[in-house]
Amino acid sequence: MSVLGHESPAKPDHTSAAPSAAVATRAQIWFVHACMFIFGIVLLLMGSLLPAMRVSAAHAGSLGSLPLAGILAATVLVGPVFDKGGPKPVLMLSLALIAGAMAVLPSLSSWPALAVAALAYGFGGGILNTVANALVSVLRASSRASALNLLGFSFSLGAIAAPLLFSAAQGTLSPAILLQILAAAPAAILLLMLPLKFPRGLRAGEPLSVLLAALRHPALWIFGILLFFESGNENCVFVWAGRLVADTLRPSGNLADLALVAVSVALGAGRLLAALTSRRVANRTLLLASCAIILGGSAAVASAIHWRGFVEAVAGFTVLGLGMASVFPTTLAIAGERFPGETGTAFGAIMTIALLGGTAGPLAGGWLSARHPAGVLWVSVGAAAGMILTVVAALRPAAGTLEKRR
Repeated sequence: MSVLGHESPAKPDHTSAAPSAAVATRAQIWFVHACMFIFGIVLLLMGSLLPAMRVSAAHAGSLGSLPLAGILAATVLVGPVFDKGGPKPVLMLSLALIAGAMAVLPSLSSWPALAVAALAYGFGGGILNTVANALVSVLRASSRASALNLLGFSFSLGAIAAPLLFSAAQGTLSPAILLQILAAAPAAILLLMLPLKFPRGLRAGEPLSVLLAALRHPALWIFGILLFFESGNENCVFVWAGRLVADTLRPSGNLADLALVAVSVALGAGRLLAALTSRRVANRTLLLASCAIILGGSAAVASAIHWRGFVEAVAGFTVLGLGMASVFPTTLAIAGERFPGETGTAFGAIMTIALLGGTAGPLAGGWLSARHPAGVLWVSVGAAAGMILTVVAALRPAAGTLEKRR
């Protein structure tokens, strides 16, 4: 018997009932997209900063992991706070943490101070990620999959923006000045957000035990397993794509980095495409199609490496990125339908499991690549196979709809 049951039709969104309410909701959505753009910057910021920082290799490794530790801690904690207290207080806290940490980073010289700043902006980023996804799920109940994929596109833009900014400004602006510019963005969003009203917590006034009861539901762990596979696959591809091309095809200069660029661009484009098409395609069908594309992209990369084709390898990684694009947002959309009143708590738990997968994926890729460089692709194959089995076993099509959403 299915753990998740049928995909229930999404409840109608009543924000259009009054023009003023619709305008307020659109403003909230715009701010949430701005916050998700900031999270994209936060996630890749340390990778752009480390080359210019005068720290030891050991301290560099720690600085690279501390933002992720902050993201994990915030993800674990913020869900019930969102459900009980609403989004505005935690969004403002997260923006203040990120702006403050970025602003002071250039003036810090001691290792403990740098570590605290890295942990602080990571914690702020973890809040942004969980709350932005949960709030969009609540505000766009009638089109969750489309809205969450579009939110993922905003994240992809932010993730591309930081490395591009640091590369473009190299030799012109110092990292300290760039950090001040980046710090101004969350500060400006925070100030503009002050007069804006956001919805109350859906579980305000209820005991915490009511929210935590959702953690005992098997469906939540099914969603977590799906995103464990997906996050592990994404992080593995991001870590190993360039290295795989460099070690096997040995292109000149920095051309191997084109594999990572291809994945990044395809991930954003795929989420935009999913946002435009998900209203006409059932979530289950979209997930299975994504897994099939991941398998196809993995096969294309393996074939290109075997036949020594650099262009073909980049094209294969583009297909792989397109396949990965919609899995995370679409899974969250299904979870939002299943837990409409405990969205923050559910999303926090699911994303925590996903973060653990994101840690395991690159490690598994390293173990497999030690045997053969192309062995890293088995992470993508295994993740896609695991997701297919999970979806087929636990998520059935909506009854009598031929998997189409009206």
